[in-house]
Amino acid sequence: MSGNIPSSLPMKVQVPVYGVAFFSNSVPDLVLVVLQLWLVKLGAPYFMIGIVFGARYVGPLLFAIHGGAMMDRLGTQKVIIFFGLIMVLIPFVYPFAPWFFAIILIQIISGLADSFGWIGAQTLTGQILHGNPTYTGRLIFATRVGTFVGPPIAGAAWDIFGPWGGFTALSFWGMGLLYSAAILPKGASSQPVSPHEPFLRSVTPRITDYVSAFRLFGIPVISVVLMITVIRQFGSGMQSTFYAVYLQGIGMSGTLIGILVSATGLMGIAALGSGWLAQKFNEFKLLVITTLISILAIAVVPLFTDFVPLFLASCIRGAVLAISVVIIVSLIARSVGLDVQGMAMGLRMTCNQTANVLVPIVMGFLAHYFGLETAFYIVGLVGILLSALIAFLARGTEVPRI
Repeated sequence: MSGNIPSSLPMKVQVPVYGVAFFSNSVPDLVLVVLQLWLVKLGAPYFMIGIVFGARYVGPLLFAIHGGAMMDRLGTQKVIIFFGLIMVLIPFVYPFAPWFFAIILIQIISGLADSFGWIGAQTLTGQILHGNPTYTGRLIFATRVGTFVGPPIAGAAWDIFGPWGGFTALSFWGMGLLYSAAILPKGASSQPVSPHEPFLRSVTPRITDYVSAFRLFGIPVISVVLMITVIRQFGSGMQSTFYAVYLQGIGMSGTLIGILVSATGLMGIAALGSGWLAQKFNEFKLLVITTLISILAIAVVPLFTDFVPLFLASCIRGAVLAISVVIIVSLIARSVGLDVQGMAMGLRMTCNQTANVLVPIVMGFLAHYFGLETAFYIVGLVGILLSALIAFLARGTEVPRI
C-alpha cells in the first residue's frame, strides 16, 4: 500500500469506523453467552454444541472472499448496511425454532452477517484509516469495548428476562451496526471500484476473485500472518464453543459468565499501545508471542473454579488478543493496494473461519469422548506447538515499514 498516509484524520471520519468495528466484532461474544446458555437449556450434548458453533463459521469460510470483493465493487457501506439488517432480525428466530437443524441454519446465516460486518470494518481500516497502526489500535480497542460491555448486558438480560432478553440484546447490537454504517463519511467508503457494473454481476460469486485472493499468499508477510491467524483462532474456537458451558457447569450465573467474557474486552485498552509497540519491537515476533499467550490463557481455564483466577486469565487473554489483531490487520492493510483491501480482509476471514469451523467440531467430539477439561488441554497444546513451528519456519520474515 503506497505512501501518502495522512498524519491525522478528523474524529468525525474515524468514529463511524470504530462504531462498525464495535458492533460487528463483539457480536460473537454476546452469542457465546446467549447461545451456549440456550443450548444447555435445550439439553444439547457436547458434540451437538460443537457442531452448532462450527456451523456459524461455514458461511464466512465459503464467502468471506466474495464479501470482501463485493465491498471493493459495490462499496463497503452498502454491504454492511444490508447485513446489518439481517443482524437486527435474525436473533428473534432462535426462540421460535428450538430444533437443532433450525439452529444450525440460523447460525450459518447470522454468522455470515456479523462476519461481513467485521470484514467491512477491516476493509475500512485500509480505505479510511490507511493501515495506520495507531488508528488500527483505536479500532481494535473499540471492538474490545464492545466485548467488555456486551456480554454482561446479554448475560443480565438472560437472567432477568430469559431467552427473549438475551436474543433482544443481540438484535440491539445489529441496530448499532446499522447506525454506524449509515454515518460513515460519504465518498470515503461508499464509492465502489466498479461504479457502473450491473448489480447482479457484482453480487454473484466469481472464481476469479478467489484465485486473485489466494494469490496474495505469494506475498511472504501475508502468507506468514495468515498462517498465524489460523493458529490464533484455536483459542477463540475454544472460548466461543465451550467456555460458557464449562462456567455454568461450575455454578456460574449468566451475569458472572458475561463479566468473565467481558474481561477480555476490559484489557482491550492494550490495543491503544500497539502503535508504540510496533515501532519499538519486531512486529512478527510480537505477533507470535501474543498468539502463544492468548492460546495458553484459555487452555488453562479448567484448572480453575474460582472467579478471580478466571477473571485474571481472561484479562491476560484480552490484552494479547488486542495487540495481535492490531498487528495482523495493520500488516495486511499495509501490504496490499487500496483496490484489494476488501479481498485481502476476506482472505484473512476465510483463514479465521477454517479454524472456527474445525476447532469447535473437533473439541466437541474430544469433550464427548474424553471429557471437557481434557478437550481444552489437547486443543491448547496443539495450538501452542503449531505456533512454535510457524515461528521457526518463518523466522527472518520482513514486514512493511510503518
